[in-house]
Amino acid sequence: MAVALSVRRAALSLAGSALAGSALIGCSSAPAVATGSASPTEAVTAFMHALGNKDSDAACAQVSTGGQRLQDSGLDQCKEGLQKVLAALNDPAEIGKLQSATVTGSTVTGDKATVAQGQIVGVPEGYQNDIDLVRIEGRWYVDSKT
Repeated sequence: MAVALSVRRAALSLAGSALAGSALIGCSSAPAVATGSASPTEAVTAFMHALGNKDSDAACAQVSTGGQRLQDSGLDQCKEGLQKVLAALNDPAEIGKLQSATVTGSTVTGDKATVAQGQIVGVPEGYQNDIDLVRIEGRWYVDSKT
């Protein structure tokens, strides 16, 4: 359980904390940008499934930080950091639960939303927390505040 909690906390916080350099994003003609999802429930479901699949690309595609989409080097840092965190996720039961997690609803207020821990069904205990989201340009992202 302690490992699951550590992996969960690291997975959600890493998306933001590993992005300290994202403010220094360089310009390019075709930036790599997190894509988000059509709804808060879809974003959290996609994020949990990506964790279960150990797919840092898919997980980071659902993440914003401080209300901004991850782009370029920030997105790359998220992916690299999550790869390291997800390497510690090796319990087949936990992986299976993440891969089949469902989200039953969310509370939306304007461009912000929360998926309460009770609305995330079937995930391992260490992954049961409220998750804040933000809508950016019509797409929903798990919002890491750091």
